[in-house]
Amino acid sequence: MATIAEPPYRPWLQRGFVVDGEFRWRLGTRPLDLDDWIEFDVDGADWVAEKADVMRHHADTAFAAIDGIEPDCQEIADALVDHLVRTAPERTDSTQLDPSLHPLDAAARLVPDDLVVMVERDGELVFGGGSVCFPNRWDLRSKLGRSMAAVHAPVAQLNEQLEQAVDSFFDRLEPDRSFWRLGWGILDTADGYAPIDGTAAPRPAHPTIDDLHVRVERETLRRFPVHRSVLFTIRTYVTPLATVLDDADDRHAIARIVDAMPDDVRDYKDLSATIRTHLVG
Repeated sequence: MATIAEPPYRPWLQRGFVVDGEFRWRLGTRPLDLDDWIEFDVDGADWVAEKADVMRHHADTAFAAIDGIEPDCQEIADALVDHLVRTAPERTDSTQLDPSLHPLDAAARLVPDDLVVMVERDGELVFGGGSVCFPNRWDLRSKLGRSMAAVHAPVAQLNEQLEQAVDSFFDRLEPDRSFWRLGWGILDTADGYAPIDGTAAPRPAHPTIDDLHVRVERETLRRFPVHRSVLFTIRTYVTPLATVLDDADDRHAIARIVDAMPDDVRDYKDLSATIRTHLVG
């Protein structure tokens, strides 16, 4: 996957990751102008093309959905097409949904973002499905049908710190107000496709600085009016770590956050001692 020289966002510079010397997970949501729902700038077309390759070779890993969510996903797909026609007229020839595909799969092939849908079942939001061609070391199928707390369970200390805030956020999320947030991590690959099922490219045993990349993920969160489903879009940007660390403010902020992480959070984020050495070297 092609990388970009400068990340468009620097979430590690935001406040709140370290409180009184201790690492904290951040929800960090902010209001979203729906005109900015999907970002094609910089390298969007490259990610759309990469999706096609991932779906040719790894469809069973990259797409999964529970039964019966087609109406929810059709509502989402139609809204996505309408948005692209209105905001990206230069892509009009690339905004046709393939009727032979699941509507979530068809919609995801039009945009650089991964798409994840939470659906209302028995009064609870559960993981309905996803087109996740660029997983950040996680397994899509293991999430199907699970609640938000169950989806987050593998993330060290996240439910302990944020479960109530997350539940409150989704209880209050309505179609007339959408939001976005940022996540980030350091990986020993530039590949967008980085699952944990053994189908990704082999990882380096001893990663050098040239192997390491900062991965920034811009997520949007939007509830839809008819079926009350919630869509996550996840737009990934990858930049060489060495480039990011050239900036003294970025280096200091990242090193401070990583240093504050407890061991279980470092293990979850796969920040080995080798990687941490490059942050302070």
